[in-house]
Amino acid sequence: MFPYVPTQMRPDSDLASCRLGVNVILRPVSEPVLIPAGGGEIIGDAPHRRVELVSDDELLDATWSRFGPRTVGADLHVHRRHTDLFYVLEGRLTVRLGVEDAEVAVPAGTLARVPPLVVHGFRNRSDAEVRYLNFHAPGQGFADFLRGMRDGRDVPYDQHPPPPDGGRPTTDAIVGNDGFAAELPSLRTALLADVEAIGISDVRAAPDSPPSPAHLHRRHVESLYVLEGTLTVTAGGRELHAAPGSWVQMPPGAPHTFAFPGDRPVRFLEVHTPSCGYGAFLHALSDTHEEGQAAMRSAFDQEPA
Repeated sequence: MFPYVPTQMRPDSDLASCRLGVNVILRPVSEPVLIPAGGGEIIGDAPHRRVELVSDDELLDATWSRFGPRTVGADLHVHRRHTDLFYVLEGRLTVRLGVEDAEVAVPAGTLARVPPLVVHGFRNRSDAEVRYLNFHAPGQGFADFLRGMRDGRDVPYDQHPPPPDGGRPTTDAIVGNDGFAAELPSLRTALLADVEAIGISDVRAAPDSPPSPAHLHRRHVESLYVLEGTLTVTAGGRELHAAPGSWVQMPPGAPHTFAFPGDRPVRFLEVHTPSCGYGAFLHALSDTHEEGQAAMRSAFDQEPA
């Protein structure tokens, strides 16, 4: 969402950071999507649990969930071909790691990233409600798997019992981030995750932040989740007003821009799937040296619209 920086155009064969393998094919989407708070596809709704599907794309499946006190989530399992991430919105989610079933408490405002082949599960062990976002990148059919559970159908999916060797080291799972943030006037972007499959940041914009120039991403999907304030997204000839709890998604090739109306700060998650150099781009923004600026020009899949 940063001001456009000219990018050298390179052939797809050189964009290793934008490729996840031959099995990933972008799903055509005709226009950007705005899902207001509570407006996702219902997977389950009960007093102790609500799950909404907000993204169903080959590159990203995502859900919003509410778990009541002491609610059990998923038993120990692994994903072989994709990354599983949890961003806690309210309360404290317990992530279970390894065949030893070690428990890690993930507080509100924190991202937990579990890479492929790390044994994990999750639950709400607390006496309070917990709300969180769950990202699967790439999607690997997670959305259809959830629909199958809802509708009583068996749907194959990249989820498997813990392997006999115990899987990948649990130290490869990351809770929190390294503290890096790109600082621009009236805009702060903290990098939460930066792997090939997904890049995520926590963006905080002051009320007087200028709108971003119109731009587009040709090789990846950009998604936003509004945490505080109101974000205005202009895309597809429409002006979308995203209040707290809203999910916005732009398909590849969709021109868009962001603005920050009102007299209150705006805070939102910015998600790029795949990352397509997003992390390197943010680091380059903090580099005032010429070589850093060159990296900025070439790292990220962004061009003016």
